[in-house]
Amino acid sequence: MYGPASLPQLAPITVLLILLEIAVGTAVVSYVLDVIGRVGRGFVGTTALICAALMGLVVLVTALISPGPHLLNGSVSAGGVDSFVHWCVAFALLLIGLAAFCLVGTDAARRVVGLVALAAGAVAVGKAAAAFGPALGGPVAAAIVLVPSTLLAGSALAGMLLGHWYLVAPSLSFRPLRQAIYIILAAVAFQSAVLVAVVTTATPAARDQLLRTDYALPFWLLVVGSGVVFTTAVTLLTLHFARIRANQPATAMMYALIISVVMGVIPAHLLFFLTGAPV
Repeated sequence: MYGPASLPQLAPITVLLILLEIAVGTAVVSYVLDVIGRVGRGFVGTTALICAALMGLVVLVTALISPGPHLLNGSVSAGGVDSFVHWCVAFALLLIGLAAFCLVGTDAARRVVGLVALAAGAVAVGKAAAAFGPALGGPVAAAIVLVPSTLLAGSALAGMLLGHWYLVAPSLSFRPLRQAIYIILAAVAFQSAVLVAVVTTATPAARDQLLRTDYALPFWLLVVGSGVVFTTAVTLLTLHFARIRANQPATAMMYALIISVVMGVIPAHLLFFLTGAPV
């Protein structure tokens, strides 16, 4: 048993995982919005390039991590990290390819390329869970942390980018923006359900750390207060503005939404690293 790592050791791992979640989640939600909301190839291509840039940052931050860092239950496998990086690069290249197909390809072709890119992104998330999970609560626990955060963080950024896209395409229907907000609400509900399940099934010691003693303040104030309660309130207010077709205040609320999501996700990841409970 190694014990919790220090915050300076955990910071780069937390950053790279959050960047990964934002990139993969945003790519997924933008693809869904293109299929159900017809947002157009310009939005999808621009979003793909933004996500590819984020994946470049993931690879860069990963390169700064010392080989085999020690976490709660052991050291991180260098081979697992290498495999993770390879899939991150593949995902980034496929996103660039998707952006190219948005310029010159047919709708059917770019959607096929998009599906391939999303598959690579899903594998990258799985590789992250496989690389860092064994040194924490296991790959499954890591996946329980990564998947809800990917959907929540990605839907928030995709919604903000879509709000700005109305400046480029003012004739675009407000239906896609409302759909993006519904996806955010669904992601918050999923995150909330996972939190309840994790706290209910956690060991008595981990549950006590989260709810009453060592880490109760960041858990209740940030993970629950900011990541769930405040995020839900801001999302509902954003939905109100979208329903009355007030794009500027809706987009402004998306900035507050991203801040509240990140303020919930970062401490949740750190608490996972410190306690092994996949909040």
